[in-house]
Amino acid sequence: MQTAPVLTRTSLPEQIKDHLLAKIMSGVLKPGDRLVEMKIAAEMETSQAPVREAIRELEAIGVVESLRNKGSRVRIISDDELKDMYDVRAQLEGYATELVARNKAPVSNELRALIESMKTAAKSENSADFATHNSAFHRIIMQAADNIILFEIWSALNVKSRTLINVSRHKSDLNEIAASHESIVDAIEAGNPSKARKAAAMHVLENKPL
Repeated sequence: MQTAPVLTRTSLPEQIKDHLLAKIMSGVLKPGDRLVEMKIAAEMETSQAPVREAIRELEAIGVVESLRNKGSRVRIISDDELKDMYDVRAQLEGYATELVARNKAPVSNELRALIESMKTAAKSENSADFATHNSAFHRIIMQAADNIILFEIWSALNVKSRTLINVSRHKSDLNEIAASHESIVDAIEAGNPSKARKAAAMHVLENKPL
């Protein structure tokens, strides 16, 4: 008998979303498979409300679609969609990092710590943990830019989930990606806005699917 994942009440939808996304990426859930809220809730030993929210979040990143009178089913996000997202990310994160460097926001220590966490996840080939630490790195910069609209637009891209899709699908070198964040922190520490913007944008574009 399969044991249900252990969930915490503070982030049920996020954990359910990650659980379903992992099943989609591994092929356990295939394109066209239906996502039945009641069945998933029973499997995860929770109510249907957080399952419904998790499915909505998966719809937002394009791996699930809802059809009228047919419920929700799995679809696979295309590389073209991923490429478009990375192009937009490059512009948003480049601008945010420029603002952080200009304002001399004290984020370097947090960012360096997250790079080390990424490297640890890379060594153990844990793509899910890597995506979590990677997303946290970029989220700190976006928040430190202190621009509410910029942060809201970036948040809508669901960077964590789409990063996981990209690195899992293309077997990316996680060690190289982790190391590529260092130039961003270097530019922020130097207080060089133009260099920071360029470093952040290039980091995103260099990791875009080909």
